[in-house]
Amino acid sequence: MKIIVLAPVHRYDDIRVFRKEAASLAAAGHEVVLFARTPDGKPRTENGVTVIPVNYRSRWQRFAQLPRLAATAYRGNADVYHLHNPDTLPLAAWLWFQGCCVIYDTHEDFREEILLRRWLPKFIRRPAAVAIAAAESIAGKILAGVIVTQEQLLSRIPEAVVIGNPPIVDVALARAALVARANMPATAEVTLGYLGGISEDRGLFRMLDLLGAMNEVRATRLRLIGYPVNDDALSRAKERPEWQWVDYRGELPQSEAHRQLIGVDAGLVLFQDVASHRHIDPNKIYEYMMLGIPFVATNFDDWRHRVTTNSAGPAGIFVDSNECPGEAARMVLDLVTSRERSLEASEAGVGYVVSEYSWQAAGAPMLFALYDRVQDAIRNTALRRP
Repeated sequence: MKIIVLAPVHRYDDIRVFRKEAASLAAAGHEVVLFARTPDGKPRTENGVTVIPVNYRSRWQRFAQLPRLAATAYRGNADVYHLHNPDTLPLAAWLWFQGCCVIYDTHEDFREEILLRRWLPKFIRRPAAVAIAAAESIAGKILAGVIVTQEQLLSRIPEAVVIGNPPIVDVALARAALVARANMPATAEVTLGYLGGISEDRGLFRMLDLLGAMNEVRATRLRLIGYPVNDDALSRAKERPEWQWVDYRGELPQSEAHRQLIGVDAGLVLFQDVASHRHIDPNKIYEYMMLGIPFVATNFDDWRHRVTTNSAGPAGIFVDSNECPGEAARMVLDLVTSRERSLEASEAGVGYVVSEYSWQAAGAPMLFALYDRVQDAIRNTALRRP
């Protein structure tokens, strides 16, 4: 089949959009064309996926060019149009009216997440959240398929398929990370790590509070990798005294980011209890596991359930969102300064993602099953474009 993927919000090499879904579909023999942002504004072909650049200077320009994007995609005459996130809901509706086969793919519960978008005027956020929730519910009823990452979304989109965020596991890398960690020399300084979007709601200030408390007991640094999202928290963080202990590396290609993280004593995922954070499938935890890094995560029930009802139980620790920084620091130090406990956590994490929860074993098969169902419907003419 020819599949056109529309993801104008995302960089072309986005982990979920490109490396997990588009590349998997291309490897399965489909012709895949991806419309997404590129750093140089030029088309490219990578991992069997043809990338068409979608570039803009502002968010409003992004919205303004959606009609042209829809028309260009329509002329591509695809068998399936796979659209990512709420920006593309108007395109999904228009393509459906043209008789196209459309799959809608939402990565978060945007009914909640839109309330955190500070670039959006505050008086618009709640009406926008209501409109998005209603549109996604309708999409579930009329489109060929809907993909969500959170099980609680099934209450308003019962037709959806839940495909979580398991990591793409490089078994050789995971095994090498374990060997490297077992051979790491003891050091006087503790190094913590974080990889991902940087904002207040994603725990930037909680990480700084923890960093300050740990430095009262033991020299500690934070290796911060990622890019600012949602707010200006990064610029505000640079004004805090704890910033002296931060090594900010900016946004890096995934392979380089992973290389920079190997060797940190613990990986942080200290999200605040806002929006739908407590329900997300926390990809960062799984990435840390694959790299043999013990995790320190917010104590959300859904997160704890995912990684303590299986072999990943001792792969890290959970810290309550209202835990005082001093107590959190004590818990982290107990984890990272015990070589036996740290290695046990590393082995448990690697074992879990290699044998139980990888994209190859838990994500890609569900994506392929959805596409098999859609392809059968197309063959039966139920979803054939006129």
